[in-house]
Amino acid sequence: MGYAAKYLQAHGQQCTILRTPAVQSYVSLKRASRSVINPGTREAYWEGLILAASELASGEVLQIGNDKYLALSTGIDPATGELSVFTAKTNAALTHLRKEEAVDEFGNITETWTTLNADVPAFGFAVTATLRQQDPGLLESTKFTFQLAKSLGIQVMDRIVYSGANYQVDAVDDVALPGIVRVQLSTDTRV
Repeated sequence: MGYAAKYLQAHGQQCTILRTPAVQSYVSLKRASRSVINPGTREAYWEGLILAASELASGEVLQIGNDKYLALSTGIDPATGELSVFTAKTNAALTHLRKEEAVDEFGNITETWTTLNADVPAFGFAVTATLRQQDPGLLESTKFTFQLAKSLGIQVMDRIVYSGANYQVDAVDDVALPGIVRVQLSTDTRV
C-alpha cells in the first residue's frame, strides 16, 4: 500500500459508491474552481483522489454524508497510483420515464408512461441568457441541461420529471465524457 492510500484511509472522507453492491472507499476532494463571479460553479465542481481499489468510473455516483457527487472523469494519478477524480456535486433528483404502447383486449393502442429510473442524481443548470451566449449548441426551446450517467439509457423524446414538472428530452450529447450524457430539456406538454 502506497503513501497516498495510507493518507486517504487516515485522513480522507469515507464515501459510498452507489452501485450494486455498494462499495465503501475513502476520498479526498477539494473545490475545482475559485470562481467568485458565479458561486454556483464554485460549489458545483470538486476534484481529488479516491482509492484505486474502488474502481470508480465516469458516470458513477459517490456519496459522502448526505451529499452525492457525479464522477465526470476518472484516471490513474501517475504520482500516487490512486484514482484522480473530477466530480460535480449533484443538485437534482430526476425521474426518467418513457412512453410505451400496448394493445388492449379490443385491439386499441394504448400509451402509458413507464418509469425507467426513479430518484436519479444529476447535475444541471437552468438555461439563462448568459448560458446561451457561452453555449451556442443550446436549442431554442431548452429550459434545463443536466449531466447524468450514460448507463441510464436516456433517449430523445423520453420524459424527465424535475421538481414536479414534466420535461421532454430534446437532445442527448453522449460524446463529451465517457460515462456521462448531457441532456437538454424543454417543457413537456404531452399527455
